[in-house]
Amino acid sequence: MQQLIKNVQIVDPASPHHLSVVDLRIELGKITAIAPSIPATEQDQVIEATGKSISTGWIDLLAAAGDPGEEYREDLLSLSRAAEKGGFSGLGYMPSTQPAIQTKADVEYVLNKTAGGKVRFHPLGALTKDRAGKELTEIYDMRNAGAAAFTDAFHPVKDAGIMLRTLQYVKLFDGTIINIPSDHTIVGNATINEGTMSTNLGMYGIPDVLEEIMVERDIKLAEYAGSRLHLACISSARSLEHIRAAKKRGVRVTASVTPYHLYFDETAVGSYDTTYKVNPPLRTAADVAALKDAVADGTIDVITSFHLPYDSDAKECEFEYAAFGMAGIETCFAAAFTAMAGVADITRLIACFTSEPRKVLGLDQVIIQVGSTCPLTLFDTTNQWTVSTSDLLSKGINNPFIGKTLNGNAIATLNVNPKTNI
Repeated sequence: MQQLIKNVQIVDPASPHHLSVVDLRIELGKITAIAPSIPATEQDQVIEATGKSISTGWIDLLAAAGDPGEEYREDLLSLSRAAEKGGFSGLGYMPSTQPAIQTKADVEYVLNKTAGGKVRFHPLGALTKDRAGKELTEIYDMRNAGAAAFTDAFHPVKDAGIMLRTLQYVKLFDGTIINIPSDHTIVGNATINEGTMSTNLGMYGIPDVLEEIMVERDIKLAEYAGSRLHLACISSARSLEHIRAAKKRGVRVTASVTPYHLYFDETAVGSYDTTYKVNPPLRTAADVAALKDAVADGTIDVITSFHLPYDSDAKECEFEYAAFGMAGIETCFAAAFTAMAGVADITRLIACFTSEPRKVLGLDQVIIQVGSTCPLTLFDTTNQWTVSTSDLLSKGINNPFIGKTLNGNAIATLNVNPKTNI
């Protein structure tokens, strides 16, 4: 297929055409022409993109499904459709499955089942067997099979000795360890942020110091090991100062945030709506402001959906018993773009969806230029829309943005070459 995209703005700081409005032709999966004006031919499928933008393909660093084991929540194919709807050409697939992605065969299962699809899956291997935090998995075998990075997903690595050994192990091939520093089990059945709302609602709270302690520990261990560490789903201002200082010292640390931690604060749980029960919990308005500033100044590198889809049984129950997590891969960009309005420009925001997650996963960096076979995401930053269930392809019923009015959205993913490491 031959496509001609007319009057589109390129958003790619590495491209010589960055922020230029151009015509762009794609032939057989390759960009063959970029110019101010390209005449259409009979072979061209013309896409009029006046007022629209295009970037290299977006990567969602952390997304989950229930495949294998709990496909009723989300299977690989429904996740792929939802990711494409959200503008993603690739995603890091979390090992929070039954069984966990913890062997070469598990990695190959994900790769084989999603091969040939428009969204490229990058399996994330479990760090410890059954994500129990006690015994290391077959990390090297999974790496050779195609695992992009290693994490126990929403089970943080509690044992410092285990964490250090994994950091030292992946250094052999310059791999990345991803840890979500939120061990709420220390405070038992706590469900929301410890603060004004937890006091008003009479609920046990999760203090932000727990995140801070694990962030500081992981940074120290990564600095000692000289390894690559990604701290995922940061939620508190207290954590940011440690990350900022570590980067200044040259520690190989990166960090991510979810769009819902940029959009909502702890007051969202005031109605006891279990949609807003997440871990890390929604924090204070001051934390939200600090997170936005950290995205803008580069302390936080990546915005990830942290897509955790659930069915009604898991969410339509008492708050105490509801599952932690939100679905939101389709609304990830729109929620982030809306939340970051006036704080970060589109160049910085798109980097959080493109070049930065590629660095974390060790993927090839790509540029929009003639001869490139890179995936592309076409998007609109000018429209305003109200999210409805008809806009969503995920099986998860727990998207917090249903009924919310957002700005900007993905239009299409294009030019995906599944044989490349991008």
